[in-house]
Amino acid sequence: MNAVSERMLEAMKCFLNGEKVLWKDGMEPAQWEELFRLSQHHQILPMVYDAVYSCPAFGTCPPQLVQMIKGQVIRQVMVQSRKTEEFLQLYRKLLEKELTPLVVKGLVCRNMYREPDYRASGDEDVLIPAEQFRDCADVFQENGMLPAEPDKNPDEEGEVPYYRAGGALHIELHKELFSSESEAYGNLNAFFSDVFERKIREEIGGVSVYTMCHTDHLLYLILHAFKHFLHSGFGIRQVCDIVIFADTYGKDIDWDFVLGRCREIHADVFAASLFDIAIW
Repeated sequence: MNAVSERMLEAMKCFLNGEKVLWKDGMEPAQWEELFRLSQHHQILPMVYDAVYSCPAFGTCPPQLVQMIKGQVIRQVMVQSRKTEEFLQLYRKLLEKELTPLVVKGLVCRNMYREPDYRASGDEDVLIPAEQFRDCADVFQENGMLPAEPDKNPDEEGEVPYYRAGGALHIELHKELFSSESEAYGNLNAFFSDVFERKIREEIGGVSVYTMCHTDHLLYLILHAFKHFLHSGFGIRQVCDIVIFADTYGKDIDWDFVLGRCREIHADVFAASLFDIAIW
């Protein structure tokens, strides 16, 4: 791990603890560029910028770069705030139809952060019972949500992406959490066959949101990271989500259940490694 990566992790740790970094030694312009580029890559730029902008060493960051990054942070936070509001408005419409969509990852994870809109989400993931899909899709259409892949038959897909015309919101509407066609992880859906029977509700932004119980949700966060690991790797934001979730809801989690499921697919060492990373 190089010095820039270490500073990024230190800044992220400070943000999560409600602190600012206290760097006195500056960095070269190229190092500041790399710090912010890497932070953007991991989708934690607003959090890193918040932790570093007032430290003594920040004076060595080129003014033009400061203005550019500050502008990016402001735009990202504003866009995320808009996405959240658009999503909650749409979710209310789903509840009015007595549907039971489970919000997975994004909104629920953001709600745990000190500044929720600093934790960016490219899209929102919603898990819907298969028998409710058509009604859910009708509500989407009535409220300006369009299919991102109109040439595909949504009745045959396990995951259907939608976007809002003229808006910022993107949603992945899931009938299953993992692609059942995948030989590598399609069998993971069996771990979540009863997820709707164990669903809970959380108050987020004044809306009572359905989501998975804390044990199921932590297991899914770990297995979702595992899926990314099998493909091309995972980012530090995913590690933060998992560790913050475990810290926030630890007393409500059936840890033996989570460990048992991870062992079944030989992912227990992977899960332990995620928590080791967080100790850094």
